[in-house]
Amino acid sequence: MKRIMGAAVLAVVLAGCHTTGQKITKLDPGSTREQVVAALGRPDAMRTVGEFEVYTYLARKRTRLSVVHTDYTVILKDGQVVQYGPGLARREGVHSMVIEQPES
Repeated sequence: MKRIMGAAVLAVVLAGCHTTGQKITKLDPGSTREQVVAALGRPDAMRTVGEFEVYTYLARKRTRLSVVHTDYTVILKDGQVVQYGPGLARREGVHSMVIEQPES
């Protein structure tokens, strides 16, 4: 009986876990750095590109045949979100950054 209850609790906990893709929907342009970390946790990578801060979050799913992943990026300027979504950031010109969408 204890094993069944333990398994049931574990199933509920795991079902409640959200992926990075689900969590990132809580952000809006203008969200603060603190709101980003509260919603997504500590980034897997952080870098500064000119006047921008770029946070990268890695979401990985393991299957029997492969590891599927999507990288999510949050770009901040002056401590506020200007862009976010799946893909990796790249500089476009001197004063802008874009997120390149992953290839399907």
